[in-house]
Amino acid sequence: MISVRDLEVRFGPVTALRLEALELAEGGSLGVAGPNGSGKSTLLRVLAGLLPPTRGSVEGVPPPGRTVLLHQRPYLFRGSALENVTLALRAQGVRRAERLRRAREALASLGAQGYADRVAADLSGGQRRRVAVARALAARPALWLLDEPFAALDEEGRRVVTEVVRSSGATWIVAAPEPTDDLAERWLTLVPADASAAGPAA
Repeated sequence: MISVRDLEVRFGPVTALRLEALELAEGGSLGVAGPNGSGKSTLLRVLAGLLPPTRGSVEGVPPPGRTVLLHQRPYLFRGSALENVTLALRAQGVRRAERLRRAREALASLGAQGYADRVAADLSGGQRRRVAVARALAARPALWLLDEPFAALDEEGRRVVTEVVRSSGATWIVAAPEPTDDLAERWLTLVPADASAAGPAA
């Protein structure tokens, strides 16, 4: 169970995020909606362990390596798409043959096997997004943190990514400008911290 209480994140005099409570059971899904500046990305960074909160508590989040954060603009390293997918597995100590098997399997799940050997820098935005999701999938995370995951994806790409995340059996939290039924079981709406506190979406 992921549990957040009385969370606040400040950057100097600016309050970037204020959230009274959040709870999510293992294997569940939660959407976080709100306009720019409401703290969606900040919340995901806190949950990923990349940003310490100014105050409040965060409990039950899987450790690094078991939690993956997919940024709005996925970053790929030099090398091929396949090499990018194997990176997280190498960090986990997975042997080379198993790394390659799992990486190719993950790319195939995203319909990206056709450009496994292409240089990452030559891929389109949608292709890069699929590779980033495949990299996360190959690591077999317990928690997905998805920051507007459908940027640069067409309808088919959106469908494929949604199916992959749903079928992984992991817990996931997705940030999006507006709630949509296909992304999460329930939604939390954030507003800029100076406007009011956060609450569940209607």
